[in-house]
Amino acid sequence: MYTIATAAAAVGRAKTAIMRAIDAGKIPVVQTDTGEVQIDPADLHRVYPPLRKDGVQAQMNFSSPLLIPAGK
Repeated sequence: MYTIATAAAAVGRAKTAIMRAIDAGKIPVVQTDTGEVQIDPADLHRVYPPLRKDGVQAQMNFSSPLLIPAGK
């Protein structure tokens, strides 16, 4: 399970972007007994793709092949 901060880091977005998606009902959360918000990684990655290990955002399926740098 992710916190808001770890979820943001996992997808390369700001915490505010994650909170907006939660407020919009796009990402469901669970609150622990201590009040900490937890996000299931599967729910998060349905909305935002995960970062690759080298920190580069994974290519989206709808990206144009013309935008891929030469040599990739």
